[in-house]
Amino acid sequence: MNAGEMTTIKVPVAVRDKLRERALRQHVTQAEALERLLDEAPDEDIHRWVAEESARWKPLLDRLA
Repeated sequence: MNAGEMTTIKVPVAVRDKLRERALRQHVTQAEALERLLDEAPDEDIHRWVAEESARWKPLLDRLA
């Protein structure tokens, strides 16, 4: 994590508390915990991928039905 420019984001208190708890469990800062969550997040284009895979497998699944 880069200790460069910082900013503040507004989140509900419950979200802040969950992030704080996660950071404590992982023994990292809240910023590092948030960065890990973002890195682990699914691909932003997951809906396109699901649609493509569904279309690709549809003929086979139709034959099995």
